Formats: sequence, structure tokens, C-alpha cells
Amino acid sequence: MPHPVEAWHEKLWQRFVALAQGPHALVWLALFALFDPIFFPIPPEVYLAALMLAHPKRWKEYLVICISFSALGAAIGYFVGAFLFHQFGLPLLHFYHLEAAFRDGRHMLMGHVLIGMVLVAFSLIPEKVVVLAAGFLGAFFPAFIIGFFIGRALRLALIAYLMHRFGTKMLDVVKKYFFWFTVLLLLILAYYGIVHFHLMHL
Repeated sequence: MPHPVEAWHEKLWQRFVALAQGPHALVWLALFALFDPIFFPIPPEVYLAALMLAHPKRWKEYLVICISFSALGAAIGYFVGAFLFHQFGLPLLHFYHLEAAFRDGRHMLMGHVLIGMVLVAFSLIPEKVVVLAAGFLGAFFPAFIIGFFIGRALRLALIAYLMHRFGTKMLDVVKKYFFWFTVLLLLILAYYGIVHFHLMHL
């Protein structure tokens, strides 16, 4: 009998597969990519993988859409950090318990903004906290968005190439990554619920 979390993960994956085969597949890809740098907890690579399995010959089109809308989302996240940090940015950090990652992101951006944004795409620091930090710190926007674009493009291109090259073999890696990310997210949400609703004295 599968573990409840694993069963939920598989159900969610099947939902992504159904969306990828539906008439609004590109709209969903654009939305996942747009909201990922702001607040969405599931990386767009998961849905991108489902799309590429459904329509492998269109991988270049999917890649362009995913990169473009990710960059647009990063621009929105930057301005949230710059002008609405205390209203929206700070609650998001508290919700996901990413305050330490936010401090790491600020430290990374205090050096070279463009290089920092490229490197964070391949680091363990969630990009969304660095995006908020860039806006909060008033990082030079052209350098920020170019660095984000390059880093995100390289990361997504790598995933797209591996999916195009290895197909279902690469899918096992993506799904495993997705599973552990889901477990971590559920733990964060459970901890938040316990503390927020005072179910335990921590």
C-alpha cells in the first residue's frame, strides 16, 4: 500500500499530465512559470516535463514560454520586494519559513547582482526569496533581470534537453525530485499550522 504522501504526489503528477494533454496546456505552463518566482511552491520543471512527454516535438516552444513568463514573474516579484515587501513579501517568507534563505540571498546580492542571480538558479536557495531580496535591497534592475533570465534559461534548457534526450528515464529523476520537494513543503506547512494555530507550544 503506497504511503499517503507518495499517493498524493502521484495523484498530483497525474493531474499535471492531464493538464499537459488538455487544450489549455500552454496557458497552464505560462501561469506556473509566472507565479514560480513570486510564491508558487512547485517548480515549473515538473509541468514542463509532463508537457514534453505529451508533445516531445514542441519542446523548444515550451522552453521559450517557460523562460519568458518566468522572467516576467521575476520582474513582478522584484517590484513586490521593492514596494510591497512588508505587505506581501514578508508574510510569504514567514509562511514558508524562508527567513534564513532570505538573509543568504541578501548576502549573495551584496556582491555582483548579475552573477549572483545566475548562480542562485543552481543553488539551494529558493529563487523567490532572492527575487524579493533584490527588490527590497534596490538591486540594479537590468543586472537583476538579465542574471535571472540567464540562470533560469540555462536551468530550464538543461532539463528540456535531458527530457528530450532521455525521455522516461529522466522522468524518474524529475518525479523523485518532485516527491522530496513535496514532502519538504508539507512539513513546512504542517509546522506553520501548528505554530500559527497554537496547537503546540514551540
